[in-house]
Amino acid sequence: MSSSPNDANSGDTAVPPEMPHLTLDPEARRVAAAAVAGAALGWWPAFTLGVYGVIFFEQHLALWAAATSAFLAAALVRGRPFLRRPAVWAFLLPSLWLVLAWLLPVAGESTLRDVVFWFGVIITLIGMPVLAALIVRLLIPGAAGLPRRDAVAAASVVILVMLVSYLVGTQHPHVLSCEDFAISGNYSPSNCTPGNTH
Repeated sequence: MSSSPNDANSGDTAVPPEMPHLTLDPEARRVAAAAVAGAALGWWPAFTLGVYGVIFFEQHLALWAAATSAFLAAALVRGRPFLRRPAVWAFLLPSLWLVLAWLLPVAGESTLRDVVFWFGVIITLIGMPVLAALIVRLLIPGAAGLPRRDAVAAASVVILVMLVSYLVGTQHPHVLSCEDFAISGNYSPSNCTPGNTH
């Protein structure tokens, strides 16, 4: 008489029940992808603004390069129909910031330079998540047709993550040490907390 594989006398261990799988419908996946992409690009500028009171120049230039490339590529492929849409000219805002920064002297302080500084901060904080949303729309099928409710949900998640990142940046002495900044290759803020790395 043969014993079954699950027979206790056979010496085989019992097979555990199958774990439930996490499944998302395609619409939820698109919302999650948009939120993750936007937050992944937007948290760092928000954090550095909280820590240092500035956004690093490479973040400005990365946004400029990506936005300008997207504008030129779409203009070359789609031509006049693309250029007739007023919203697409927003892709050139980082270029406007770059031109203004070029024309102003690097050294010295002025009201105009402060305006250009905050202009750069605003377009970078807004532009990074928007750029991520564009990438999601281009790469994920059906993402361009997200209902407004889902788009608002994704945007709300990104804004929340960026706000928390900014707050963590302002409270970095409670979270990070001077060595954390140094070992990551970043400048240690003057008010950082001495101590071991995390």
